[in-house]
Amino acid sequence: MVRRAWKVITNNIGLKLLAALFAIILWLVVVNIDDPKISERFTASVVIENGEYITEQGKYYEVLNDTNTIVFVVTAKRSYIEKLSSTDFKAVANMENAAIDSEKGTGKVPIEVTALRYSSQVTISKATQKLEIALDNLAQEQFIIGVETVGTLPEDCALGEVAVTPNLLKVSGPESVVSRIDHVVASIDVTNMTADVVASVIPALYDSDDNLIDKSELTLNLATVTVTAKILDIKDVSLIFNVSGEPAEGFTFTGIEFEPKTIAIKGTASALNNVTAINIPEKALDISGAREDITQVIDVSEYLPAGVTAADASKTKVTVTAHIAQLTTRTINIFPSMIDVLNLPEEYELSFNSAIVRITVSGMADDIAALNMSDVKASIDAGQLAPGTHEVEVALDFGEGIFHDPVKVSVTVTVIDEEGEEEPESPDEPVEEPDEGEENSRIDEE
Repeated sequence: MVRRAWKVITNNIGLKLLAALFAIILWLVVVNIDDPKISERFTASVVIENGEYITEQGKYYEVLNDTNTIVFVVTAKRSYIEKLSSTDFKAVANMENAAIDSEKGTGKVPIEVTALRYSSQVTISKATQKLEIALDNLAQEQFIIGVETVGTLPEDCALGEVAVTPNLLKVSGPESVVSRIDHVVASIDVTNMTADVVASVIPALYDSDDNLIDKSELTLNLATVTVTAKILDIKDVSLIFNVSGEPAEGFTFTGIEFEPKTIAIKGTASALNNVTAINIPEKALDISGAREDITQVIDVSEYLPAGVTAADASKTKVTVTAHIAQLTTRTINIFPSMIDVLNLPEEYELSFNSAIVRITVSGMADDIAALNMSDVKASIDAGQLAPGTHEVEVALDFGEGIFHDPVKVSVTVTVIDEEGEEEPESPDEPVEEPDEGEENSRIDEE
């Protein structure tokens, strides 16, 4: 039975093998006609590997001519091609394989494309594509972060301290870009804010012309910083000025004028409540030896109390004028009858030893001219006087703006006896009688 089966199998073995080969060829022909090989273009973004190989050499690279995107041809049977997309391929440029032209500052890196699916069923074109790069020196700098505010606060509020944390930014990248950086700023918007503001801010880089610098090629150690802006209250307070020193002899200080009369200050509510006026110390305006008006510009911000500052730093200078006028001098006469005797004991009696008292007064010409003798107040204090003759200082009051030299008069104090008669304690002194000119002077004064 076995022999018969083997005989059947081996009978005409050549024809049978030929028939089998023909069947296979026919199958392949049919398959290829139904599922032929085709080629198609795909696009992929180039993945850069080992980039630190360049940066470790103190260099920065930049891709040129959009060579980080490539187009390649894939050949495979239609059944596979139809299942593939660009995401099924990976294009890699290994920086360790870069060919660097140091003179030109450029380089080329071979790009290798591999299939992530059906790698054994597809053929990728072997045409070598290269990633083109430009090389620049790698630079690193540190910049202090400045702060600026944008927007407008309400009228009754002012901006206080504005701070940024942290305030130091490290920037690395191509030297050609880093060298353009002039300053770094973090901005915060305070529009209509009435309370302290805290915000997370992305620092902005600017060149010396305040042009914004593109950060895409740079590496920053901070993505954001925290900016805090304090919002303070505003209060208007009056200014009080004083002067130090004395004008030259024969001149007097008549008053002070200044503009503006008030200053706006800012601070917390508790700090402002403690301030009602700003007192400018006398040393700020010295009139020693002055013979004419003194005008001076004083920065009152130097004299603000702790806890408050000027609401507007540009409005702290005040123009102050100390008025100096020349004095007019005049000699006038008063009579003993015009002098009040104070504190004289009842057992004593006092008499003046002169008929008139001469007084030298000085003041503004208008004040001297307007002096009315009936308004003069004169007195002596006899409380400590014993019987006898004394020189006593006369207390005088001519009103505001009138000055006088010290004046003394001679008086005699006597004891009144039981019968009401005086008992002189010393020889009578002759009483000075006014001459005709003095009498005329008295009349003029009256």
